[in-house]
Amino acid sequence: MFSSSVTAISSLTATEWDSLVAEGDLFCSHAWLRHLDEASAPHSAVVVRRSGRSVAAMPFWEPDRMEGNLFRLSDFFPDLPALASARLLWAGARRAVRNGVVCETGPSRSPTATHLLSVVLDHALAAEYDGVIVPYLPVGAAEELAAAHPRARVLLHSADATVHVLPHGTAGPSRTVSAHNRKRRRREIRDFFAAGHTVEWTGLTADIAAEVAPLIANVRSKYGGGGGVDWMNRVFEAQRKVGLDESAAVLLCRRDGVLVTTAVCYHHGDALHGRYFGADESAGRAGSPYFFTTCHGPVAYAAQSGLRRVHLSTSSLEAKVRRGATLEPLAAVALLRDEPDAAGIDSHNRKFATEYHNRFAGHQSALGPAWSGYLD
Repeated sequence: MFSSSVTAISSLTATEWDSLVAEGDLFCSHAWLRHLDEASAPHSAVVVRRSGRSVAAMPFWEPDRMEGNLFRLSDFFPDLPALASARLLWAGARRAVRNGVVCETGPSRSPTATHLLSVVLDHALAAEYDGVIVPYLPVGAAEELAAAHPRARVLLHSADATVHVLPHGTAGPSRTVSAHNRKRRRREIRDFFAAGHTVEWTGLTADIAAEVAPLIANVRSKYGGGGGVDWMNRVFEAQRKVGLDESAAVLLCRRDGVLVTTAVCYHHGDALHGRYFGADESAGRAGSPYFFTTCHGPVAYAAQSGLRRVHLSTSSLEAKVRRGATLEPLAAVALLRDEPDAAGIDSHNRKFATEYHNRFAGHQSALGPAWSGYLD
């Protein structure tokens, strides 16, 4: 017999919650969610229990007007006006661009997921939402979750740039890269060091956080992110409070002793997630520190640390593909009060996949088999 409750993330221990989180699903982890509770606003969660043991959970949060186009239905689905205008409860980690399914494994996983989705939908409807949406799921996870409920539908909306690292500590991408791009990679790394850059990997201490926060705030401001340095300091303080700093690896790139770029990454399981990038815009671009800091450096770190995947997120996809990344489709699972427009959703998914197929026509090895099921 299942029972469920709506509760705060903090009401479950890290051990209990994380036992349901898949390896590599950083943004589903207890520490990640708790630091967002501290720095931003608390999540609620539906927790499903059997015989007193937690077997599934889903965090959720209420949308607001400040979330930006990465979390705006009208930007996700302009060709599905009914969905784009719906009032939906958002599930998964707040503002995370890669979510997962927090659920037990084994033969009970499917019926447990069915119950979880039913409870989440009931909660959304009782709160006068039109339904619930779980965005930024790897398409395989989205397909699994949608199969658990008759009203759930998969909708493609983004792609994650992922570098699969060669085993045996080799600092390079595992897939076949064109000769031109292999030469580009070697040239960029050579030019980076020839320009006088030095690289240091370090932990996210209070002193390091204070040093990198202004550069990260600068980049966030450039692309519409608010909060400034105070916001980043609050985020890093929350991470230290919940122990998330233990998973952080900070790249410091200096030239003539001055910090010019930085990246803050987090490891979980066999994966490294690039999360924050910062730059001193006045330092110039000699030696392409941007590409080293956002791609080459994290891949080398992952290889040396025995990690197998580097998730480089959803932006600047062409640049990341040229440097060895593959593109994994990301999808939302939507559960709606009204019967979904199945034909419109199928058309949307085919259109989205076709656009990516055409957009990366010169880099077909960057598009894995997960895309093929959505192409005509």
